Amino acid sequence: MTTRGAQHFPELDGVRAIALLAVVAGHLLETAPAPPNGLAVARLPALVRLFIDHGWLGVDLFFVLSGFLITGILYRSKGTSKAAYFRKFYARRSARILPLYFLVLGILALSYGWSYAPYFGLCALMSANLWPVTHVAVPAGAAPYWSLAVEEQFYLVWPWLVLWLAPRKLMFAAIAILVAEPVLRLVVHQDRVVTWLHLDGLAVGALVAAWYQNWNGERRQALQLIVGLITAFAAITTAGAPFGLAGAGLASWLLRTTQADLLFGALVATAVSFTGAPWLWPLRTRFAVVTALLSYCIYLIHRPLVDAYQNVLGSLPWISALAPVPATYLRAVVVLLCAYALAAISRRYFELPFLRLARGQDQALPPNPAGTTRAYRVADTGP
Repeated sequence: MTTRGAQHFPELDGVRAIALLAVVAGHLLETAPAPPNGLAVARLPALVRLFIDHGWLGVDLFFVLSGFLITGILYRSKGTSKAAYFRKFYARRSARILPLYFLVLGILALSYGWSYAPYFGLCALMSANLWPVTHVAVPAGAAPYWSLAVEEQFYLVWPWLVLWLAPRKLMFAAIAILVAEPVLRLVVHQDRVVTWLHLDGLAVGALVAAWYQNWNGERRQALQLIVGLITAFAAITTAGAPFGLAGAGLASWLLRTTQADLLFGALVATAVSFTGAPWLWPLRTRFAVVTALLSYCIYLIHRPLVDAYQNVLGSLPWISALAPVPATYLRAVVVLLCAYALAAISRRYFELPFLRLARGQDQALPPNPAGTTRAYRVADTGP
């Protein structure tokens, strides 16, 4: 087995940036409330419209990246005792996710009011994705918490499987999840935010990570995995096309996320296997690095900032008088600038102190938590 726990994959910053920008673009330009949805993207180039129209899949790209990074981290920790294995993982995970999670949650609970208390109670229990089961009201600004709940619930179980299974067996476990998910979605008629219907991305990421444990460094071997994932993507696309896979029918409900996650898995495998390749330079830009570093906070706050903009600035006469398209673009620019600024402040003065505290207890963390994504070293996997 080849261990590459300390290797730095700067291209993964670009992958994280793509995931974040897809989600944010979809919210700011299409699905957020007034001005009228969709008008702002109608005249954009077709490729840009395609990206924005599928912004909701950015969360699934986050899941694939998270499954890859976390599974690699867990395999790297298997040489320790069982107690140390779990202690280190959950300490890193808690330091990375929980402080900002509960800070933003508290602000949102105060802002949206008592009527949404049941939902914020679910969020406090890392169960925001159970709102379809409990039938509680969800404020739009706090809706992104569902994806964090999926991850945290998954990582209550997954570390045990990584501990028990060798990489090859874990690959089969991940494939079994991929096969089971569409079947579950067919049988269980619930929103896909519930964990048991949305494990495709995490499973694909884990599959790539388990494969990577045995990679001998030859790119020919890497291409086998990448081609395999793309072939599976193509097979689902071809088989599902006559049944409305590209639309909003049953085939799309069952297979769309699995289809996309296979392609995302190929992207992550490519970024890792061909790290440093000149043609991957867009994934290594300074903007990608900064966006990746700030992605978790931006993901949590960008949607509430839309509501804040509408309530504070949207009613100003000169803004409310704007036509829908320029009003949408203005809102997007203001929200993005505020989100990046607040995330930078949060990163430096709030998040990093907790990461340093965890580093002091776990020398496996990198010397500089503010550095770029390091596969197998940093549990920096929040969206």
